[in-house]
Amino acid sequence: MKTILIMNGPNLSMLGKRDPKHYGSGTLRDLENACYLKGIELGVNVQCFQSESESAMIRKLHSSMGVIDGIVLNAGAYTHYSIAIRDAIELIKIPVIEVHLSDIHNREDFRNTSVIEAVCVEQVCGLGVKGYLVAMEKLVEKYMTDDSSKALSDGASAEPSTPEALLGEERLALNEIDKEIFVLFERRMKHIDRIAKIKAEAGMPTQVPSREAEILERVGNSVEEQYSAAAKALMQELLRLSRERQKEINKEV
Repeated sequence: MKTILIMNGPNLSMLGKRDPKHYGSGTLRDLENACYLKGIELGVNVQCFQSESESAMIRKLHSSMGVIDGIVLNAGAYTHYSIAIRDAIELIKIPVIEVHLSDIHNREDFRNTSVIEAVCVEQVCGLGVKGYLVAMEKLVEKYMTDDSSKALSDGASAEPSTPEALLGEERLALNEIDKEIFVLFERRMKHIDRIAKIKAEAGMPTQVPSREAEILERVGNSVEEQYSAAAKALMQELLRLSRERQKEINKEV
């Protein structure tokens, strides 16, 4: 599975607090969650990275070689003067799309210039968080095909050759999948809260056995047979958590 890295530079950690007129009211976590969900939709792994440090960003770019297939980069203020980050983008031979929440071309003069634009495959700005999602779509559709990835890597092989390297790659993929799972878990629990509140206010029963049986059957049919029992056990635990949450909300309403 292909992997996209979402990179954010200085002061992006303060989203939600920093000038909502230009940067919106959402937090960095909100932005990253949106990217994780978009990754699920596009069928790619998503990694997220943020740093206030120019050197940390450069090291992250270097370490992406042979591991990452495409990068969405908001370099923050470094966009306008970091030749070092520009050079790192140029040397890694990975397609990078430059993204900005605000329209840098219609702001202060010093923000109009991007020194990294020339070494990025495209620039997306002024769309808020949606710009990251648009950039991800562009990477998948235009720059992360087998042919384009091979050309950009300049012949370098991304296939690990040792058991340790293979294990490291699988663990990395598992870590990213876990992040996606917990993004979905959080969304699920929010819907559970809404449903529980509706039931509590309407005096409806907490548990509907036929509904739970239907869910478990659907879960069992949605995965390969060898994983069916484990998937049902996981869903049973989620249903238990839902019932507990219903009880908590019944007491609150």
